Amino acid sequence: MQVQKNDVQVQSESVATTVYERLTEQAVSALRAGRPPADAWAWAQTQVEGRQSTLNKGCPRSTFVSLAEHGYVTVYLPGEAASALSLNAQHALVAAAVQREHPEVLNNKRAWWEATQRRSGITRKGENGVLDVLRALIRLGVFRAQP
Repeated sequence: MQVQKNDVQVQSESVATTVYERLTEQAVSALRAGRPPADAWAWAQTQVEGRQSTLNKGCPRSTFVSLAEHGYVTVYLPGEAASALSLNAQHALVAAAVQREHPEVLNNKRAWWEATQRRSGITRKGENGVLDVLRALIRLGVFRAQP
């Protein structure tokens, strides 16, 4: 079932479990309504409840926007990307490759991030919402492994 929220069609049955998954879900709805990625994420921030500092976190936002702008989100037809693929989006692509080889990691962020770190030599400890964005895109069926 779909409901109308402002000018964007939103799925009423959510698969999202984290704030960043809910933001991603809302942003995908906004992409479907014709908003560009950065605007879609900003709109999603007005639709999801959470602490402002959480909603404004840059890592999930840059992951979503960059993946969409570079053609990795099926519901958005990108033009010329404004910038290079973000580091967070690069991490998401490595994580996507790990998940394709080991589907069971989709529901185990710790194992997924550790495997992603091993694969690409990432040294930062936390995934900072990158996996939440990717997991939501995968669950929604809108992630494209190749642009």
